[in-house]
Amino acid sequence: MKKILFLVLGLLIFSCDDGDIIIEELSFDSTEIDNACGQLTLYKISETGTEALILEINGNDGSFLNTLENQVDTTTFTINNSSVKVLYRIFDAKVSGDYFCQNIPPTTPLVTEEWYARSGTIQVVTSLLEDDEDEIPFTNEGAVVLENGTIDKANSQNTDGDAYPDYLDIDDDGDNVPTIEEIDIVDGVAVFRDTDGDGIPNHLDPDDDNDGILTINEDLNGDGNPANDTTIIDGVAVPNYLTSVTAVASTNETIKLKNNYKQIYTSVISFVDGFQLENGSEEIKYDVDEYIFGTYTIENSINE
Repeated sequence: MKKILFLVLGLLIFSCDDGDIIIEELSFDSTEIDNACGQLTLYKISETGTEALILEINGNDGSFLNTLENQVDTTTFTINNSSVKVLYRIFDAKVSGDYFCQNIPPTTPLVTEEWYARSGTIQVVTSLLEDDEDEIPFTNEGAVVLENGTIDKANSQNTDGDAYPDYLDIDDDGDNVPTIEEIDIVDGVAVFRDTDGDGIPNHLDPDDDNDGILTINEDLNGDGNPANDTTIIDGVAVPNYLTSVTAVASTNETIKLKNNYKQIYTSVISFVDGFQLENGSEEIKYDVDEYIFGTYTIENSINE
């Protein structure tokens, strides 16, 4: 899934004494990012729909937005008005996203004015957040956070000793019962159960009822889910792995639960080293050290 979010501001443009136009604030509504026509095209359309701020990085597939060497990477591009462009266009009618994704520009709406950046640098700061979506914050799952904000996966808590630290493992204790099914969520906060009272919460305890048989081995029907193997106690069906009343080990081959987690790449895109636009006869100066173009988010589901 791709999405881009922008803060809606007022558009204030005025002339200064030397004849140049100074922009105090650029205003564009929430927009999309597209990767089409063999190039990476990022655009923002104004609230009125008749103005657009466009960033083009020709011949780039955008892989730098979701391929990181570290959990936080910075990529830069030098604006050269050929392969790397920043354009500000004014149209004679409302423009839609389809306009930016065609090899041959459409005849309507017409571009009445076009301004381009002479120079500057496009800076993209991308960070990666990985989440197993078990409703437990990664800081509470033994993730080792380094001084630079990245996570040391190798030395983070890994209760069951598999290939995934707990913060990326949907089944922290490897008992084939997902972590999210072994906790309670109260007012948005995880509350940990401890069925056998041994001080180890169920989601980290491979033998939840302390009957000497591992939870994963109390899957009597062999379908890979110990939760649906039950015993009736006082008229209530109780999973065998949560009661020592039934302590019978399965003779079936274990079907291991597959892991999945989400990767969320967030890129803050800005123009640095001066942001000026011109159209040949006039200049627009955006008089700040850095202009935040927007925030771009990519979410990937990893199933292994």
